[in-house]
Amino acid sequence: MKYQVVTANNSLMPAYFQGRWAEKIVAGQPVMYSTNLGAEFDFRVSSASWVRLKLLPCAVEMPSWIAIQIDGLPFQRQAMTADAIQLTMDQRPHVIRVVMSGNTDEDPVWTGDGGFAVQRLTSDGQLQPVQLGNRSITFIGDSITAGCWVAGQKPAEDYRGEANYAAVASDRLGARNVRIAYSAAGLSKPGTGGVPPLVDVLTQLDATTPWTPIATDLVVINVGTNDGRESAEAYLALFSRFLKRVQTLYPDSQIAVMIPFSQRFDQIIRKAVAQFSTVELIETAAWQPGLTDHVHLNLAGSQVAGQALAQVLQQRYPQLFLEG
Repeated sequence: MKYQVVTANNSLMPAYFQGRWAEKIVAGQPVMYSTNLGAEFDFRVSSASWVRLKLLPCAVEMPSWIAIQIDGLPFQRQAMTADAIQLTMDQRPHVIRVVMSGNTDEDPVWTGDGGFAVQRLTSDGQLQPVQLGNRSITFIGDSITAGCWVAGQKPAEDYRGEANYAAVASDRLGARNVRIAYSAAGLSKPGTGGVPPLVDVLTQLDATTPWTPIATDLVVINVGTNDGRESAEAYLALFSRFLKRVQTLYPDSQIAVMIPFSQRFDQIIRKAVAQFSTVELIETAAWQPGLTDHVHLNLAGSQVAGQALAQVLQQRYPQLFLEG
């Protein structure tokens, strides 16, 4: 993916934090903090023999995981512990992405400090923040959009925030992505870890940390799977109000709505989207991605859905994605 060297968008370390982040005090330490899988920080290193990453172990029971990519090579995953992670370098320049890859439903991401906390980034060489891609996409959704249960049924360890359909589509389009997605969350249903329904997370990083939506070229919404207790009439009103809220928060962004992979509320979502002349509808039934269980996309299914979504977005928004 293309990149450009930029000024750090935080006061703590020489990296560009992409996605939903805030400076916060956790365990008495100033950190960059996120509650979202798929959030990442990116930097360029040169003239270095080592780089050290220090993240606080905020998980309750099982360690959270990060994924590290160097120069576009396959991601390498690492469980987070109290120890710093050291990368051995060869003095040459390299671009490094560090993606928040997995946590568990038990981690109190909303009501406690159970998210991802980056404390330090150091090196014996030169570190420069970089911003990836020419375009940007905000994804709003649930565990499928976050990247849960992609590689199996082990919490955190088998999550893949860097390899789910949203990540695959973004990478194929050369676009940065902002993930607003939480396990079990819906428009009417709270998520795990104390997360409220999605309408209440759009401007909050957690219960006490406000977050201002970042303008992106495109907003892609994939919700409905977790709202099965709602009647069709109630869900039509709920979905319509949610779309209006997203339009208000992202006035300069294109907006697209996916029919959820489960096809739940498909007819209702079509009705809701039809009320908005500038919102695109993306059908997904024909994609038939492979599943880990009866709901969540597996690694192969994530590739299928991510590539299909990227193709649709290129067709619908050629002004954004066909010209690079």
